[in-house]
Amino acid sequence: MSELNPAMQLAADYLESTNTVIFLTGKAGTGKTTFLQNLKHTSKKKLAVAAPTGVAAINAGGMTIHSLFQLPFGPLLPGGNERPDIHYSQEKKELLGNLELLIIDEISMVRPDVLDQIDLILRNIKESPHPFGGVQLLLIGDLSQLSPIIRDEEWTLLSRYYATPYFFSALAMQKTSYVRIELNHIYRQKEQAFVDILNEVRNQQIRAESLTLLNARYIPDFKPTADDPYITLTTHNSIAQQVNTEFLEALHGQEFEFTATIRGDFPKDAYPTETKLKLKIGAQVMFVKNDASAEKLYYNGKIGTVSRTVGNTVFVQCGQGDKEIEVETAEWTNVKYQLDGEAINESNAGSFAQIPLKLAWAITIHKSQGLTFDKAIIDVSEAFASGQAYVALSRCRTLSGMVLRNPISTHNIIGDPAVIRFNEQATLITPDAHTLQRDQLLYEKYLLGELFNFGALKTRLKGFQMLLPDLEKDIISIAGKFTKQLKAERSQQAATYFLEKLIIATESLHQQLPGLIGQSKELAKKADQLIIWLMNRIRLMEYFAQAPFTTASYLELTKNKIKTNAHSYLKVLNALPNEKLYEQILGWREKTAVKENIMPNMVLSEKTTAAIAEKLPDTLKALGAIKGIGAHKATQYGQELIGLIRTYQQELQGSGIDQVSLF
Repeated sequence: MSELNPAMQLAADYLESTNTVIFLTGKAGTGKTTFLQNLKHTSKKKLAVAAPTGVAAINAGGMTIHSLFQLPFGPLLPGGNERPDIHYSQEKKELLGNLELLIIDEISMVRPDVLDQIDLILRNIKESPHPFGGVQLLLIGDLSQLSPIIRDEEWTLLSRYYATPYFFSALAMQKTSYVRIELNHIYRQKEQAFVDILNEVRNQQIRAESLTLLNARYIPDFKPTADDPYITLTTHNSIAQQVNTEFLEALHGQEFEFTATIRGDFPKDAYPTETKLKLKIGAQVMFVKNDASAEKLYYNGKIGTVSRTVGNTVFVQCGQGDKEIEVETAEWTNVKYQLDGEAINESNAGSFAQIPLKLAWAITIHKSQGLTFDKAIIDVSEAFASGQAYVALSRCRTLSGMVLRNPISTHNIIGDPAVIRFNEQATLITPDAHTLQRDQLLYEKYLLGELFNFGALKTRLKGFQMLLPDLEKDIISIAGKFTKQLKAERSQQAATYFLEKLIIATESLHQQLPGLIGQSKELAKKADQLIIWLMNRIRLMEYFAQAPFTTASYLELTKNKIKTNAHSYLKVLNALPNEKLYEQILGWREKTAVKENIMPNMVLSEKTTAAIAEKLPDTLKALGAIKGIGAHKATQYGQELIGLIRTYQQELQGSGIDQVSLF
């Protein structure tokens, strides 16, 4: 797609070779979601994805902003708590400390105070004066769509600090140089007349002839036939529920109920469908998940009709003459980010398993954001928020596939003058090849500063200062002075100096640590982290003492970091039961993740893998009872996992090793 789309290619280049904050925007249907999903699989940076709501987070494959940063939901006034991260666990601090790219989807719905709080937290954790602690932000969304939800009493407080309720008014955004890249190629709509109307609605400047053409789709008392799958988009949830209930009750025949299985932490506001899904033969339904199989028979937003049910399987007909789609229980995962060494991996904090359908005679405009429909009945006569009319109209592929329940007038097209002003001014921050080159040079300077940034060493040294009394004077203090007058031509000389000091410090630590650590796993863990950090920094200094500094060489060296300490203190204290099997299951996990195009921790977490290796389950029931597996994964992966376990046990018996001794 990027070869045909210069704007996407420019965004990809910025993400690969700079740490500039990027606002990636574009009209509905221009591929913002596709770009995000591709980036998750191709980016070489350690990244996390966040979104303002539970549904948006699940759809984007990330966490909610409030969960990732442990934020309260009320207004976050600037200049308040200077250390909101003070209560973070060490794991959370290390995870955010290793973050290189933060992607925030649906940025139009994010308040400015939330973005300022993220800036404060990342600067604190990274111990960096740079905006967002030097972490690159990719902000994805369309300001013409749904806006932040702020109550009047909240805005009374926030308006003292912010000119508008949008993210671009954040104080951090005023302090950082960022670029706005707009995707212009529309993949959703193909009719030029319809595209033109949508652009006018988006810009709140609809011409009389366009409004007339739009209102030609008003068909009084329109009632689709049972074979004509229209979905109604409405402004209020109560209206959508009422429409769905009335249609379902009007159908004759037996009602079938499917109950969701919820495990672990899965927030209610992120439930993709009903926990008790009631269906009848003939019910109009919408798929709420993309088909993960190779056939790709359905996608999120596809409309069809329930044709029959067999046990826990629902069959859906999506068009006359089309083959029935067999629909079984699907699983959604609530992503949690975990640190593995210094890599950031996704893990499963909880899951929601249910038939991936919901009644679809009607849904709210709010829940339709991000979806596409071939046929829709739209009612924006009671629109109450900016962007609602545009979101609803832009869900449709064609003008002919849309029916208006009530005529649209100009007062239904609610917009915000602040957004129009921002979009007009944003032409000044539209990047090109020249600005990309400028920002690449700034990134190189930033990375050079990171090479000689010993803030992380200072943090890791807590508890071990008495072992290295000269470290503050010989390394940390000197580095602080050097970074204030940073020059690339002096980097080799500086690297030579720090290399010598780091080697002396590391050798001294190795000699003194064993006696100090004793039998404390906590101290052993901290010692390992400290040694690993020092070894990696020594590798960098060895290279740059001999070669000039370049972005490419620095990124390549940091990508291939030492992840484990060969003389690990923690490993001795914390040896895993059946470690060989544990490693074999991890190898299987990697191959399975590649095959299914998902993150390894979404197959099995390391904790669950260790539990399998320890308990050696030999039946599907025993496997399913292990925390993090459950019936669904036991069915999905059980045959292969039990096969690995049995092979391992046979090898043990053949070698004469007593299995019990491994526990």
